[in-house]
Amino acid sequence: MNKVKNNLDLNTQEIKDKKIVLQSYPQRMIVTLSTKCNSRCIMCEVVKKPWDIPLRVVDEIKFLLPFMTSVNWQGGEVLILDYFEKLFIESLNNKNLMQTIVTNGMLLNDKWIDLLTEANMELTVSVDGFDKETYEKIRYGSKFDILIKNLEKLNEVRKKKKSKLILKMHTVVMRSNYKNLEQFIDFAKQYGFDSVYMMPIYGGQDIPENIFIKNENCILKNFSGELQKTVDKSAEYGIKFMHSLPLQKDEPEKMRESGCLDERKCERTNEDEKQEKNKDIFCYLPWKQLNIDPDGDVRPGCLCMTKVGSVMENSILDIWNSPKMQEYRDKILSGNLNICSAECAKGNVPENMRRI
Repeated sequence: MNKVKNNLDLNTQEIKDKKIVLQSYPQRMIVTLSTKCNSRCIMCEVVKKPWDIPLRVVDEIKFLLPFMTSVNWQGGEVLILDYFEKLFIESLNNKNLMQTIVTNGMLLNDKWIDLLTEANMELTVSVDGFDKETYEKIRYGSKFDILIKNLEKLNEVRKKKKSKLILKMHTVVMRSNYKNLEQFIDFAKQYGFDSVYMMPIYGGQDIPENIFIKNENCILKNFSGELQKTVDKSAEYGIKFMHSLPLQKDEPEKMRESGCLDERKCERTNEDEKQEKNKDIFCYLPWKQLNIDPDGDVRPGCLCMTKVGSVMENSILDIWNSPKMQEYRDKILSGNLNICSAECAKGNVPENMRRI
């Protein structure tokens, strides 16, 4: 606890003092461990880039875990990695660490369910179809019946243990599934999901499934109505709804407000309250977080356009205060946002995305 608190206090003070070279360590990391996967989803580009994080970097992450408040483990499919169980168990030594695992749910066996329901964590399960035909068409190699069986077992154990595990659903919206979005919320309610996050196809790929890339007006018109019904049903069921779906300028304000772009957490935190006095700082991510991409490139956050280093060439701590990371901090402090993504710089990304 002391390591987490001391690092958090130091980081808060360094933000207040507007430092660009930090003595504090990253509070948060989003880590792609591997692109290995047991599914071949029709919209996924990640698995086309064979990559595994070097074990040297895994050791560096282990060193940082006691100082951190949050880590998001991503793949590929992290549950197929032979070292991940040991890494996850070791991470449990930091009782204040909030962990997120993104999984397709195929490997949620009894051992993993027992382990996960003991942890302080958010389990994110990718579900792109609420029926067998659509699900297995999109997530080739995954089986709908196995998903349902594993979710039922997970919820049985959650209830028995009174587990604090947060269950989240990720849905990629595309041509094959956009027509009945609200039925995903029915699915989420039936299988115990606490929140749902909907997103477009990763990276803006120009493929037939991507309904947003060519601005197909007849589809987007219908889509808007489906999204509104989804927002309403989520509120009715008490399920937190988030999305990063492209919205047309004339979309209802209510629907826009539902569109928190943070994939992990939309609510404000105590740390946000402490930093209200620093509202002149446009974005806190370069002071708080590192995002390790599937090729080893590192950015402050998932929307950041400019990489600050590569774990294939440098250590995590060298990257943390690299010249490019210092440039991010310096430019943000000066109000020169040309290093930021266009959407962030225009203010189209909600403040809570930048202030976690």
